Amino acid sequence: MRPEKHKPGFRRPGNLLYSVILLSIMVFLNGCTGKGDLTFNPLPDGSEFSISGKISLPEIIETDLAGTLKASLAAISDYSTFMVSAAGVTVRAAKDGSFTLKEVPFSQTMVLRAQSAKIALLRRITEEELYYSDLSKLTINLQSTSEALVYQQGVQFGKNLTPADIRAREYENSIGSITTAIKLMLQLPATAVASTVLDLPAVTTPVITLAGSALEREIVLKEANSILRHALLRKDLELLKVYISPSFGNDWDSTSTWDNVIQHFTALFKEYSFTELTWRVIDSEFLPDSKARIRTEVKIKLKDLISEQIVRDKTLVFDAVWQREGTFWKILRNMPYLDSHPTQVGADARWGELATAHRELQAALAVENLAVFSNRISNVFGNDFDVTSTKNDLIVTAQSRFNAMDVKIAEYVIDAIEFHGVDQASIRCHANVRVINLVPGVDIDSGKIAAQVEWRKEDGIWKIARNLPYRFNHKTTLD
Repeated sequence: MRPEKHKPGFRRPGNLLYSVILLSIMVFLNGCTGKGDLTFNPLPDGSEFSISGKISLPEIIETDLAGTLKASLAAISDYSTFMVSAAGVTVRAAKDGSFTLKEVPFSQTMVLRAQSAKIALLRRITEEELYYSDLSKLTINLQSTSEALVYQQGVQFGKNLTPADIRAREYENSIGSITTAIKLMLQLPATAVASTVLDLPAVTTPVITLAGSALEREIVLKEANSILRHALLRKDLELLKVYISPSFGNDWDSTSTWDNVIQHFTALFKEYSFTELTWRVIDSEFLPDSKARIRTEVKIKLKDLISEQIVRDKTLVFDAVWQREGTFWKILRNMPYLDSHPTQVGADARWGELATAHRELQAALAVENLAVFSNRISNVFGNDFDVTSTKNDLIVTAQSRFNAMDVKIAEYVIDAIEFHGVDQASIRCHANVRVINLVPGVDIDSGKIAAQVEWRKEDGIWKIARNLPYRFNHKTTLD
């Protein structure tokens, strides 16, 4: 292509000068970091927050550290001498230690500080907490102070240690030693404390040691979760293979393996695509042997590539166990990926047993197998809403339906399971059944049936013990 000729009146030097002036104005208005480079300060978030909570210091302290006229070893009974501050906003605490800070501007490094004379207490507030947590019941105590001190020292070392990083199992004793040191310093006379008890070497030394050795893991794991999400969105099977451990398994499904996961997504990517996939890490807990429990919330919408219909729209919350293998963090255990897998946290082998029982019942109903159906009903079956319901009545009713109708659709979905002891469970579920009445030849649709069904384990087999709606006059809602 030939370059475009300049239009009449075009003068390159003038335009260059204008651009330089414009760039200078932009730099002036936005501001530089002052670090001697061209890095701009980030724009302010603009969000403001109301933060409430309570100071809790039940430990015995030297009262003159809090500014009292008479020194004595006692617990604080009046917190109104404490000033609570965060991000430039300050308020006096009430006598019982409660406080409310209003219109607190957003800060990436927010730390609450409660101070009375030479006593100072801290509590870090993360970005995640600001946007997703209840900010009305925060507690400032010695534990929160120890964790906040390590966080602040980590920042000095160029680290961004999250609460989960600091609360890792291997650091419990170190945090405990910092908390103990603060307790002891709170019993010193005020004359022995130059600034605050938190600035004494007995406190700062273990803080520096822990901040220097603590590992940044949560940010790396959040990034791994983000990569996993994008691998699913882009249908990148090769990348997916990297982030699933070869030793992968699920507590609720003994057939879950690395091969099973890859086979599932290989088939899924050919027929479906994600129109929506949000993936949020809710909580993290770091365990020994380079493992981590990551509580994750995933919302998905799956579209059929041929019909372009949404075939799956659901939200899952699960506690995935990740493991560091070489240089990668990989999912080792407990990621639901099949429709039959749980959408709630805390699922274990019993969840899998009950899910299997539901699948058995669904299959038995579809092929009208009364023997399998009967085996999953307790001999003492009954309904709270119908005193005439018994196992025999249920079987007779099912047989008459099989004789008069053919099942076309039988869908059962577990919404949640609550266990009571080791052999009882309440299952909140919903179902939809469509049959064809053979005599008039018309379809009958049950519509959505919602129930909380009681199950009991009898002789090693989970069976329905109570509250299964099976007659047309039975309750089909949970209202």
